[in-house]
Amino acid sequence: MTIRSDTARIAFVAVCLLTVLAANSYAKLEPRQESLRGVQVMTVDISCSRDAIDAGLTEDDEGKTVEKQIEEAGIKVMPKKLWSKVPGRCQLKVTIHVYKPSDFETFIYNLRLYFVQTVALERSPQTTVDATTWELTRLAHGPKNKLAETVRENLETMVDSFIKDYRAANPQPGEQYAGAAGGDTGTPANVPSVPNSNSETTEQKYVASTSSSVFHKPDCRWAQNISPTNLVTYKSKDEAIKDGKKPCKSCKP
Repeated sequence: MTIRSDTARIAFVAVCLLTVLAANSYAKLEPRQESLRGVQVMTVDISCSRDAIDAGLTEDDEGKTVEKQIEEAGIKVMPKKLWSKVPGRCQLKVTIHVYKPSDFETFIYNLRLYFVQTVALERSPQTTVDATTWELTRLAHGPKNKLAETVRENLETMVDSFIKDYRAANPQPGEQYAGAAGGDTGTPANVPSVPNSNSETTEQKYVASTSSSVFHKPDCRWAQNISPTNLVTYKSKDEAIKDGKKPCKSCKP
């Protein structure tokens, strides 16, 4: 009886410890990451300004690209027309605005990627509204002849940031995320982070995302947004190019 009692106590302590560890795995998530926990499916909605369409961007094409990137990350996407039937009315929205200053050769563009879902008011839980719980914006500029390509590259990187935060809140089996204290968006314990380009021992000279057509230097600011589950590395430019990747316009690898 004593042995059984001790065994029961050990089992109880083990269960409590596992519960605490599981809770701590989410304790350090940022609020915007925490808001993505439990999301099972979403729709994608793209909105382009008239000048963006004139520059060669279309809501249909950009929408399909974002949907593919999301689905390749293992996130289920439903048709936009079914948005109201999605649990939580979860929707990843993109707005692309392009401005044509009359006195400049370059065009200014503004990208906004944001996640909308139904939430309840704290003071009135029975009252629900659709609210933005995750958001990322980018304001930049580029020449007209390469504007569409540049916008798409930046949008791919921004979607990767969303995927990274989604995975921090919804780790896949076998992954354990530490969360995002101090701005860190979470890295799975069993997946290596982006290598440091100053390291003499690393063989990975260039990095890319499986869902992007661009490769970067490891210390590129856009490389830091690549989801660890999508990270691929290359030992040379030729290796990256042969894999269908093109150089990043920001870090110029």
